[in-house]
Amino acid sequence: MLNADALKQLTQLKTEIRSTKEFAEGRVRGSSGKFGFVVLDDGREAFLPPAEMDRVFPGDRVRVSLSEEEQGKLSAELDQLIASDLTYMVGQYIQRGQGHFIQPSEQGLSRWIFLPPKARGKAQPGEFIACSITRHPFKDGKSQAKVESVIGKPDMAGIEHAFIVAQHRLPKRFSQAALEQAATIPEKLEALCAERKDLSELGFVTIDAETTRDMDDALAVTQAEDGWILHIAVADPSSLIEPGSPLDKEAHQRANSVYLAGETLPMLPASLCENSFSLLAGELRPALVLHITIGGDGALNGFEYEFAAIRSRHKLSYNQVARFIEGDDSAVPADQHQSLRLLDALSKARAGYRAGHSLMMEDRPDYDLILNEQRKIERIEKLERTVAQRMVEEAMLATNICAGQKLAELNAGCFSIHLGFRDERMAEIRALLKDTLPTYVEQDLHQLDVYLKLVKELEAHDDAEMKNVLAVLKRMLRPGELSNKAAPHLGLGLAHYATVTSPIRKFNDLHNHRVLRTAQAGNPLPSFNDQQSEILQQQVATGRQADRALQQWLYCQYLESKIGETFTGTITLVNGAGIGVRMEENGINGFVRFNGKKNPFEFDGKRLRITRGEERFQLDQKVPVKVSAVDIDKRRIALELVADTQEERLDSTPEQADSTAG
Repeated sequence: MLNADALKQLTQLKTEIRSTKEFAEGRVRGSSGKFGFVVLDDGREAFLPPAEMDRVFPGDRVRVSLSEEEQGKLSAELDQLIASDLTYMVGQYIQRGQGHFIQPSEQGLSRWIFLPPKARGKAQPGEFIACSITRHPFKDGKSQAKVESVIGKPDMAGIEHAFIVAQHRLPKRFSQAALEQAATIPEKLEALCAERKDLSELGFVTIDAETTRDMDDALAVTQAEDGWILHIAVADPSSLIEPGSPLDKEAHQRANSVYLAGETLPMLPASLCENSFSLLAGELRPALVLHITIGGDGALNGFEYEFAAIRSRHKLSYNQVARFIEGDDSAVPADQHQSLRLLDALSKARAGYRAGHSLMMEDRPDYDLILNEQRKIERIEKLERTVAQRMVEEAMLATNICAGQKLAELNAGCFSIHLGFRDERMAEIRALLKDTLPTYVEQDLHQLDVYLKLVKELEAHDDAEMKNVLAVLKRMLRPGELSNKAAPHLGLGLAHYATVTSPIRKFNDLHNHRVLRTAQAGNPLPSFNDQQSEILQQQVATGRQADRALQQWLYCQYLESKIGETFTGTITLVNGAGIGVRMEENGINGFVRFNGKKNPFEFDGKRLRITRGEERFQLDQKVPVKVSAVDIDKRRIALELVADTQEERLDSTPEQADSTAG
């Protein structure tokens, strides 16, 4: 037994050893193996061996001691668990002998979590389940979970949808209080409309997809002395859904309607978004109406807004309107011929004006996923954008530009902003510009005028090298975001932008209606603080992640029967491992991995370009690919390049052919 002096010496030795170690804090990042990493607060990354990774979850915030290994690489040893955000997970119930576990779907978490006997409920092995974490593994590497709900069996129709909804915790049911409030709204509509000016004589119509029921905007156009007046009527739920009410709380929690393949999770109950507030043909509805004066050159010369009532005359589809514009007068009712021709002329003028003064969005096709009875993909239909969709898009953009301007003047509202390049990529961006457009190297690329001038200059170049520079720069942009403070939208090349055209689908639009209505009445403007904005942004992002995750799962299943088939694709990603390719026929993305040992290649990280022998691969280049393998469990699609001689390239342009010659 150690005496008191020996214990004191041992304690002192431990203290001295501890004082010589470097400690740091960071977050755990998992991997596809049993090991992991700690991303330190100072940007460094430390390796976390399997035995240490067993004691934490991905995303945990930890304190670690660091040691330097070979070639200067850092290794971490856990010292303290500071915080763990992982309290919920979904996965499959696995039984191995007497052991019962959940195999989590959590990215970077490759081990199974034990399910004690009393924590299994009525779940059965093989089923997909949702669980709460009841024991963290930090102390001894042993973690436990409890089954909260059974999602379904693997062969259940629509199991993919149910799993993704559970995984992302998307709300499907409305509270009883919200449903009770919704039931009182239809009886209030008539009285509200009776108090308002009826603008139906302007001749509003809705233009949407044939299957759309939640119609939140209607259009009409009249001729002006030098141009047009665009009248936009937008559904007005703000007048009957009070802030803080059950429906308001539910709408804020959802943030927006989530459109999954074959399923919609609406922001408001279907009785409201598809009926009471929807601008159905022949039904009188409350609306926010903007009257926008547009010059013959496409410039926005002013606007007014009012809260009124309108009765849409017709529900027109994109297909009907496109056929009419292309010459088929019988495609739409005769009373809409003049207004639609004016809308066509107006939209072309606006597109021309925006091309000269702001930035145009890439005109890419949409893809319609046709599902079978099991709610898996039966086929994918490629949908080229029609002239009618462009007409409606220009009208919506004009409306939201005007709304952004007004809300910026009021210094209130929820703005859609885009702050341009990622700060952490600025060194790479300036290095690239130094070789191509050196006059921009010292300029502030986050300023709207500078960014706009840079993109316009790159767009004006016809040579493949400058087009590649533009493509590379676009991959270094931040995503757009919502903010309660006015700021530019660099992606659109606009000083301000705030959406008001979808208040039955998007909470930020609903809030902006409230601001405009309150401002018109001269009352104190409703606030929208940073925390509310962050919650809204996070929920919008969660909905998008769920949509992508579901599509990727369905895509993998769909392509299982197409292994070996060849498609034309476009390179959308280039890194040191290979190229990401989007197949044009179906819009599905896969990855071509280059094996450096068998066929050496050079990766140019500055220009995102791979050179292999006489071949060159870069962003936006067309390449023929073959589906080589599909891993449904990991949601991965592997592609291979097919014969890549110049004659066999599919749909190559002369510039692209030159760019591949090396």
